[in-house]
Formats: sequence, structure tokens, C-alpha cells
Amino acid sequence: MAEKTKIYDSLEYYKILDVSPSSTEEEIRQKYRELAKYWHPDYNKDPQAVDMFQKISVAYEILKDPKNRLKYTLLSLIYGRNDFPDMNSLCVLKNMHGQEDINLRAIHLVEITGKILGHSKIDKVYYCNNQEAPGVVRRITKHNWTRGFWGITAFFANIGALVKNIFFINRSKDNLLLMLHNALAYESDGKYAEALTLALKAKEFADKNQLSFINDYIQTLSSYTPLNLKKWNFSRLKRIQLLYPAILLVFIGFICGLIYLRHIEYTNQNQVSVKEVVVFQNGQKVFSDVAVARIFDIPVDIYDKDKLYHVITETQAMHGADKSFDVFSVVAPGTTVRLTGYTGDKKWYRVMFDSGEMAFIEADKLKKGIGNEIPLWSKIYKE
Repeated sequence: MAEKTKIYDSLEYYKILDVSPSSTEEEIRQKYRELAKYWHPDYNKDPQAVDMFQKISVAYEILKDPKNRLKYTLLSLIYGRNDFPDMNSLCVLKNMHGQEDINLRAIHLVEITGKILGHSKIDKVYYCNNQEAPGVVRRITKHNWTRGFWGITAFFANIGALVKNIFFINRSKDNLLLMLHNALAYESDGKYAEALTLALKAKEFADKNQLSFINDYIQTLSSYTPLNLKKWNFSRLKRIQLLYPAILLVFIGFICGLIYLRHIEYTNQNQVSVKEVVVFQNGQKVFSDVAVARIFDIPVDIYDKDKLYHVITETQAMHGADKSFDVFSVVAPGTTVRLTGYTGDKKWYRVMFDSGEMAFIEADKLKKGIGNEIPLWSKIYKE
């Protein structure tokens, strides 16, 4: 066995016997004899003698056999003292439906539930096959986006969870545990092809030190042929998680669009149409092509002199109630016009000319009363 650069010893069996994974069977046997003789309760009256003798015996039982020793070392790669399993009763880790499946992967997801003043967190590894994984990812992602932001602490915890779920969904540590555990469990059940298949897959998730032990294990299964594994697409699982913020953005965009359209509708309701309509008392309608802001209409009575004004100085009549509109015409001083409406601030008057056409003139350019004589054909006044 090649010299290892690191000793994996979760239950400290190597430490108890003062040996290493590369020690020979004879070296381990010799160390056991020395320590057993020293700590044997018949010769050592130290209060810890019985306990130490038992630990030495247990360690030797595991390490004296190269196969058991390698199995212990492999389990030490993936388990610590507190969660170390019973080596003699390893059970296969199964999929979400409780079935054995060599195409499993460890999907690491964090689920956050906001509770206004706090939050709860579930940090869990799911063992899924290719068909199960998308459903699990959708469920956790949907939960986090719909229930994970309700609270100050929940908001920040959920941001971290969403990022972690995307970038660490295929964490090497979790998959190494799954592959090695199931490889050893399948071997215990006599399923050596499955064991070899998963041991080879475990190499993808191991570091340099772990790799040497896994290669030693693969050598013990070299007489078997590995099975084919289906290819996994973790990019798809990441895209699924990005689907929900995309849907949220579309929803927000839809709401903003409705608000904008409502604003446009409200604005249009407070504007006159491009074709302004003025109705005479006799039912006649006159259309003006001015585009204006909301104005206050004045009924047109062609027999009423009270709404007649005249221009006091040469000025420009505009298509709208603002200097930014196009010029309708230049109006000579003394021209008599009829007032048909005004803006809310009364800075602009809408007036009708002899021809029946209308435009806007600034209020301070007009004076009440008739200026120049009104032609007989004029549409602004009749005797």
C-alpha cells in the first residue's frame, strides 16, 4: 500500500495502536501485542486499564484485516466520530421514492421560511435521480421565493440561501459521501459491479489524499465490469432556479405596465382630442385641429357680443396652448375674434376666427370688445 500523506481516522483506531494506513499487517500485530500486554488489567492496575485494553482490542479487530482496514479508512473520509456508521450493517442510501438507484446525486439545498420577526432554516441534502431532482429543486426554489422574504432576518438569510442553492447544489463533499457509502453498502450486499461503478464515480469528487485510498479500493474490485451511469445536467437545475426570479420580473413588469397604461389613460382623460369640437346653439359643429391640454369650454352663441375680443398687438396664434406648438397664423392688431375656451390658469385663450377656425392666443394679447369691423360672412358674430 502506498504511503499516504494524510491519515483519516474518525474513531482514532490508528492513533490508539500508533500505526498508519500504510503499516503492514505484521507491524500492526506487533503494536497490538505490545499495547495489549502493557494495558492488560491483570498486569496494569491503572483505573483506565480496562477501558484502554478494550479500545486496543476493538481497534485491532478492525485494522488487522486489510479489507476491513480499507473500509474503515474509506468511511473515515466521509464520516466523523459523531455520525460514523456501523461498518457491519451499512444500508444503501436510496432515492426520494425509497428505491435503490446507482444514478443518484446529492442535491444540497437550503430552505428558508420567513416569520416576520425571525425565520426557520432547513439545510438538507436530497438523494435524487435524474427524474426526481428537477421537482425537488422547483419545490425548494418556489418556497424560498414565495415564503422566504417575509422578515428582516429572513430576507438576508434567503438571499444567502438562493445564492448557495445555485452555486453549491452539486457539492463535492456530499456526493463523495453518497458514492463511497453506497459503494461499500453494495459491496456488503454482494453487488460488486455497482460498488465498482460508484467507486469510480467517487473519484470525481475526491481530493488528492482521498483519491489514493479510493484507488486502493478500486483495485480490490478490478475483476468486475462497471455499469453505465446516466449523464447529469446540473446546468438545467441551475436554470430552474433562475426561472422563478424571471417570472417575478415579468410579473413586476406586467404590473408596472398596467400602472403606466392607467396613467396614460388618466392623462388622456384630462386632455381634449386632437380634433377639438365646438357646438353652436343651433346644433352646428365646428372642428379645430389644435392639440391642447385640458381647457374649459365656453358655449358659442354667434349673437352674443359679450365673448368678442380683439387683438391689441400683432401676435402669433398657436395650434396649442404653449409656445412649443406650431404657429397657426400671425394675427394683425385689431382683429376681432370669439372666445370659445381657456386654460385652467387663464394664460391662454382659445379663440375662433371669421373663417370658423380656432387657435390659441395668449390672454394678455387680447382685449374685450370688437376691434376691426366684422365681415358679414364671418362665423363669429351675426346681428
